[in-house]
Amino acid sequence: MPPPRQNKDLTSVSRIFAFTLAEVLITLGIIGVVAALTMPALITKYDEMVMVNKLKRTYSELANAIELRKAELGTDSYADQFNPDFSDAEQLDGFLKYLNVVERCSASDSQGCGGNYTTYPKSKTNDGYGNVKKGKFNGERAVLNDGTTIKLGTKNWTGNCVVTYDKYETNANGNYTNIVDGKPVPSGSFKDTQCAEIFFDINGPKRRNQYGYDMYSFIVRPTKLDQHKGYGGLYDTIRTGKLNYERYSEGKF
Repeated sequence: MPPPRQNKDLTSVSRIFAFTLAEVLITLGIIGVVAALTMPALITKYDEMVMVNKLKRTYSELANAIELRKAELGTDSYADQFNPDFSDAEQLDGFLKYLNVVERCSASDSQGCGGNYTTYPKSKTNDGYGNVKKGKFNGERAVLNDGTTIKLGTKNWTGNCVVTYDKYETNANGNYTNIVDGKPVPSGSFKDTQCAEIFFDINGPKRRNQYGYDMYSFIVRPTKLDQHKGYGGLYDTIRTGKLNYERYSEGKF
């Protein structure tokens, strides 16, 4: 008795829809090309999302700690906790008690807390001498349990947190126009209201150490905290959910 015709038809159908080795290889090749084109963008977007989320969490923790310190002192002004009558260490320790600190380093300690590592502006900037501007993450600082490093910006203010800054003239390229004995000569001054500056690096000494990417700062004014636009645009990044920095190399400007 011959086999049922149905089985023969199924075998025939399976042959019609089978893939050849060449077809499989071509399909895998196409998938590989698409992945190669899209993966870098996806990784960059994910990295940006991680950085922004950590920035939001860190800023919230710092702002809350400063607010708790103000309540502890029983005052309506942030100026009381950052009064120049307190040393830099006392000012920083005042609100560190409300954070999860794993390491605390003094200004004289150049090795702890990641060391005095180099930092970079969010965009390529002339240091006034024709070189790309750089900074140092040093001074009174601390490391939190999530790896964030914090430092206090020293402010010697008078009156209601009024600080006086020198102004320097520069040419179209950003170089100082009046230098005496290797130092720029001020052309004037201007005033601002700043009780303190708080700088923080959300991934510690690990690169990129650039404002607008993993580093930020905010200003403490008498009655509010304010973003430091020249140091990463903290509030702008939180609002837009996008990092704002320029990729560049150091050296001559």
